Amino acid sequence: MRLRSMFLAAVLGAVSLSPAAAQEWRGGKARVDGIVKSDKGEPVEGCKVSLRWGKSGRGGPDLTTDKKGRWAIFGLVGGPWDVDFECAGYQPKKISVELTEASRNPSIDVQLEPDVPSQAGPGEQIIMVAGKKVSEETAEAIEAGNAALNERNWAVARENYVKALAELPDHGPLIQRVAAAYLAEGNEDEAIRYARMAAEKDPADFAPWRMIAEIELQRGNLDAGLAALEKVPADKITDPQPYLNIGILLVNKKKPAEAEAAFDKAIAIKADLAEAYYYRGLSRLQQKKNAGAKADLQKALELAPDGADAKEIKELLKSLP
Repeated sequence: MRLRSMFLAAVLGAVSLSPAAAQEWRGGKARVDGIVKSDKGEPVEGCKVSLRWGKSGRGGPDLTTDKKGRWAIFGLVGGPWDVDFECAGYQPKKISVELTEASRNPSIDVQLEPDVPSQAGPGEQIIMVAGKKVSEETAEAIEAGNAALNERNWAVARENYVKALAELPDHGPLIQRVAAAYLAEGNEDEAIRYARMAAEKDPADFAPWRMIAEIELQRGNLDAGLAALEKVPADKITDPQPYLNIGILLVNKKKPAEAEAAFDKAIAIKADLAEAYYYRGLSRLQQKKNAGAKADLQKALELAPDGADAKEIKELLKSLP
């Protein structure tokens, strides 16, 4: 049985230069809100909140916080989003989140640090990244890496991000971008190594562990994939693909009951995922749960009547009473 790739597909589709791509973030069902506070816990009014969809790198709305420091928006597509906060008198802040359309997304509450008084001389510019002063060369390397990522030039992107890490060795999101570039290049070993570094630097970011789980499951390393996925809280897994791949590996290992439980989780995340019903039907057939298997196969065919598995499903249904 074939495994489906989740993370690499996300990397390959992470950027687009076409004008239409800038609008792809609209029309979804995802809603997200948050509150911006000062270092003293007071709400910050008039803060600019910029959301940029990770799959285009450009499209997304700009919002402004109200008197209570709150902001909210709905109608976004699910997936990776970058959120930037810019407020007069405070250091800018950048975070990355994964939004889902299937359930309510956690509120994004941030606390901003006061802006550092400029110590620059006449004509000199102070460049801050993640609250740390960096050289112009490092800032240019990050920009060059981002530009290369937009052009899907993974090697150049990686080289520039690695260069920037010389000044920002603890910057988790930057390390994660190196891992993503390696993955897009097909170097899974280095992708895992950098993803583990990113997870160590930023334990609150679970994207590295999702990447590791994806790679290990694609390799057929069920135990390693499960171990990585256990690092991710259940409410942070908003894509059914890991559970789908786990289930397929379990079916191949003749563990249909465990596989069925994995497909249950995939369906709980995405109730209209035809593949999950198809594979759960196969796992139930292995357990001789013919009635449940038939119901699943019929559901899979209903959801994807012209899908890749439709012919096989029809043959299986003919064999069931």
